[in-house]
Amino acid sequence: MMCALVLRRLKPGVYEQFREAWEPLSDDEWPRGMTRLWIGRADDDPNVVATWGLFDVDEAGLEELRDDPAWIAAESRRMERMAPCEEELIASGFFHVAEEVTPPRYRS
Repeated sequence: MMCALVLRRLKPGVYEQFREAWEPLSDDEWPRGMTRLWIGRADDDPNVVATWGLFDVDEAGLEELRDDPAWIAAESRRMERMAPCEEELIASGFFHVAEEVTPPRYRS
């Protein structure tokens, strides 16, 4: 399992425009293996936006995705749509999910 995390600072007042640009345009543009996504806004600055998603792939599957010309093209188009909304890319990367921790009261 892999996790992608991106932290951005948006230009003031463009969240809705960013949100629309952020989402892939069609079902086939979503990355292979992606299972869940979250978008969060900082409580002290709503222009700071974090997006993170889970991918049901191992490192080899991630490399295959990164080498997929169709996904690369779709991701380039998405980045171009988002660019006018961004002030700064703060952090971006893929991470191995080392473990999932559930607080006792939420365990089944």
